[in-house]
Amino acid sequence: MSPTTDCNPKPEIASGPAERLAAQLASMLPKAAVVQVRLQGPRTLWPHLGLTVLNSGGRTLRVPRAKALTIARWIIRSFPHAGWAASGGHAFDLRTAELRGLEA
Repeated sequence: MSPTTDCNPKPEIASGPAERLAAQLASMLPKAAVVQVRLQGPRTLWPHLGLTVLNSGGRTLRVPRAKALTIARWIIRSFPHAGWAASGGHAFDLRTAELRGLEA
């Protein structure tokens, strides 16, 4: 074995779809920790995608509308079993790649 085998370790590649999505979103939103997605925005009575991005301190980060809609669609399509229509929304944690419901 060569003495330089461990000099260039390969980056850890995310294994599952949720982990890959979290890695992709973390690269698109460098300071984000949690992404909250709702089918109904806070100011509308009809279905309208709402996205809130929070940093690790719980502060809201500004995201351009087009990017926010794209990210919201990616998350909804990645977790079709989550019951989006019946819930008040979900939070996707980029650090753990876990989706959980938003408390009302």
